[in-house]
Amino acid sequence: MRKSNTMMRICMGIAAALVVTAAQPARAANYPLELTNIRAAGANMNSSHRIFRAYPGLMYNIRAAVIGGDLPYTFSLTNAPAGMTIDARGEIFWPNPQANATPTITVRDAAGAQVTATWTIQVTTTGFRFVNANAAAGGNGSAASPWRTMVDVYNNAAQTDIIYWRAGTYSQLTLPRTGTGGDWERVEWYRHASIWLAYPGETPVIDFGYRAGGSERAPAIRLNDDLVYVDGFETVNSRLIAFQFTGMQQGPTFRKLRMHAHGPGTDGSNASFIMTMISLGSPTSNMVVQDSEFWDLTGLATTLKIYSQRKLLIEDTVQHDATYGVELKADVSQFTVRNNYFYDCNGFALGGNMHYDTTYGEILLNYIRSADALQLNNDSDARTIHVYRNTLVGRVLVSATDSADGPFYFINNVIVNSNSGTPAGSHITYEEVSAPSRIIQVNNLAGYPSDNIVDGAGNLTTAYAAYRGTHGHTGGGTTPPVPNAPAAPTNVRIIR
Repeated sequence: MRKSNTMMRICMGIAAALVVTAAQPARAANYPLELTNIRAAGANMNSSHRIFRAYPGLMYNIRAAVIGGDLPYTFSLTNAPAGMTIDARGEIFWPNPQANATPTITVRDAAGAQVTATWTIQVTTTGFRFVNANAAAGGNGSAASPWRTMVDVYNNAAQTDIIYWRAGTYSQLTLPRTGTGGDWERVEWYRHASIWLAYPGETPVIDFGYRAGGSERAPAIRLNDDLVYVDGFETVNSRLIAFQFTGMQQGPTFRKLRMHAHGPGTDGSNASFIMTMISLGSPTSNMVVQDSEFWDLTGLATTLKIYSQRKLLIEDTVQHDATYGVELKADVSQFTVRNNYFYDCNGFALGGNMHYDTTYGEILLNYIRSADALQLNNDSDARTIHVYRNTLVGRVLVSATDSADGPFYFINNVIVNSNSGTPAGSHITYEEVSAPSRIIQVNNLAGYPSDNIVDGAGNLTTAYAAYRGTHGHTGGGTTPPVPNAPAAPTNVRIIR
């Protein structure tokens, strides 16, 4: 890749803040607009996938996963059945499915690019099973006579079944384990049902079983096929890994989760709520993590530990009170981390080793408020990463960058910390950087905590009203829903 010859200069902004400027390019799409999780069966989509099936009378609810293009997106449906709608976030609701339907979704970006997809939804009772922790034992898995336990699901469900889980607490501790005594002690769910949906309006709880001081190691749930779809659960008492995914062709979907009470993690175990395994040269495509909350991790644990994923989307999550946040470990190509809230992590909220030249992507419109907010290129392997319109309150670090790395673009971000940075006033810290031209800073609004650039919620203060809608995470896309967390986090913690 060519070195940038852009000459940067530092100008004093209002109220002692600093704007690092270069030429003022309009922000163009870094990648083509793409819809990654809705398409016709057979187009690299298993015909048994969740998106193709609905149960009569039960809410059908999915959300489009869109990457690339120019934000914001607009969504529309044509040929939709009666009652099916789509909202501004691309979430599709069909409250009362009764007959098969073949809708078409259209996604348009701010520059006028457009993608469409048509898929057929079969409305049937076939291939659906139900489990209810409060039911009597001996059920057959039907809606009228549900199974009672996770063991029932493991022993009786077909691999392609969609499982609806009613409210209650579920455990896998009596299921057979692999890797007993090791860091990856787990229950293998390969060739078992892996489409798990919360029953509409209810929240099932998976208790992994770890108790402080206890002997139970709390085995991970390892999922492995093209159908993995986990939607609407709360998880507690996981120890090292909660969900572990080992790749196939179509990546997993994790959405509307509330995962907490995890750890203590240990070094080298890849401890995390969700961990994907490495498969160099054969990454899984189109993994989605949306609309979820991750918190309360102890020890050396991260919220998400990602290996070997292509076109990963992490969107509209809230991640807080953790040792570390998202770690992009290795072979994570064309990732998108967009519109998330991170706050109060002890280590870096977003970073990771970023091994191999197959790690590159976009970090857009996030609010990160932690002592260490963002780290790029920890192990001197990453390629182009676009950091655009984030609000970063805490240290921002670019590491180990030589002429083969990056380039790393920082454009229209708000950056607040006590480190003057390189160039002075940029508030981006360089560590072992031998090729500074590979770090390109354009029109960032940066300053010290005393400059009062943002309030406790990360919003630009009145003194910086002129930058609203052009800098930082607000006004550039949808607002994360922040489930069960304060909509306006307070008590900003800054390293001084």
